[in-house]
Amino acid sequence: MKNSVSLAERHYTGNPQKNSPALGATMAYMGVDGLLALLHGSQGCSTFIRLQLSRHFKEPIPLNSTALLEETAIFGGWEHLKKGIAKAADKFKPRIIGVMSSGLTETFGDDMNSAWASLLQERPDLAATPVVLAQTPDYIGSLQEGYLRAVLALLETLASEPAPREAKTVALFPGAHFSPADVEELKEILDLFGFEPLSLPDISTSLDGHDELEPAPVVQGGISLSDIRRLPGCKAAFSFGPSMTGVGAALEKRHGVAHHQVDSLTGLEAVDAFILKLAELSEKPIPEKLLRQRSRLLDTMADYHDQLGTKRVVLALEADLLVALTGSLTEVGAIVQGALTASPLGLQAMPPGIPVAVGDLEHLEDIAAGSHLVIGNSNARQVAGPKKIPHLRAGLPVFDRVGIPQKVWVGYRGTQQFLIDVLNTMAK
Repeated sequence: MKNSVSLAERHYTGNPQKNSPALGATMAYMGVDGLLALLHGSQGCSTFIRLQLSRHFKEPIPLNSTALLEETAIFGGWEHLKKGIAKAADKFKPRIIGVMSSGLTETFGDDMNSAWASLLQERPDLAATPVVLAQTPDYIGSLQEGYLRAVLALLETLASEPAPREAKTVALFPGAHFSPADVEELKEILDLFGFEPLSLPDISTSLDGHDELEPAPVVQGGISLSDIRRLPGCKAAFSFGPSMTGVGAALEKRHGVAHHQVDSLTGLEAVDAFILKLAELSEKPIPEKLLRQRSRLLDTMADYHDQLGTKRVVLALEADLLVALTGSLTEVGAIVQGALTASPLGLQAMPPGIPVAVGDLEHLEDIAAGSHLVIGNSNARQVAGPKKIPHLRAGLPVFDRVGIPQKVWVGYRGTQQFLIDVLNTMAK
């Protein structure tokens, strides 16, 4: 692999940074209004996913499970899945049911598509409730892979039919590394150019930390089913993060929506390219608000170039976020001493010359010596703390810092804040 670095060979994973693909799929489902998320697996698996996501977002996570037990794990959960879907539909009346598989059910070989088809024959009344099926066993990769599969399943299941063309509507496919505030920032940028953004998923109105009177069994907020069905009629589509390329490409192939891939939306050059593309599509000048934000970013880069340049940084992140933050750091002259990720999906977009590898947080110990900064999720504190290296929290999960869902990492504003956070973290 380009930019790869050799790591000491080990036959175990000591401190994994990898997250479950089913967790990534749950994140995607949390951005769809009225959806009931159903994990086809054990209750313990769903409890762990809820724990990880609720610690990060500080929100209740409405995730259900088919609650497989020992006998169903041995003899198969095919009938159990049918009962789970039927019970969820009857009890909670969701607008959509989003199912994801687990390593347990995929290893046994449960066919979710045939289970749903069989249930429809028995219960034709359930046809009015769309069911989205995403295969997300633990052995396909990490969080990004599960998130990608769930978004593709949502698109292919709910937006399969053509829709009337809309001259001002743009489809957005944010990667798993986008915070709720990032999605909101992205939508506001599109608004400035006169576009109506439709984001799939849209966690900016579901996991953004707003006050709710009481928890609900289905997702509250996010993109609506009616808006998902408008995606085939959009003027253009943007995918954010190299792992998300296939989503926009699928919409383009099936419905002819022009697709634009955006590997990163953090860093001056990356944001400039995106803003220029929006100006071209809208045939409008760049709004003054964005020019002002760009000016502030340039001023920060000029004021602190001597403190950012030549600083040695190590990162341990999912690949899409790794690509974005690495590009922004190298742009200001920082030296990325080493980079680790949980799976290789998206690494082809890494800046050239960066030593990068797929590994765990024990590998981070091997490459962190002599660095000025560690960037990783809260679990990276186990490396940064003993080595007394400043640690900037990024990625998922972050459970020992406040306000993560409200933090912006994208656009001119998010890039400036990222550089400020880097400076302030190293100054402690």
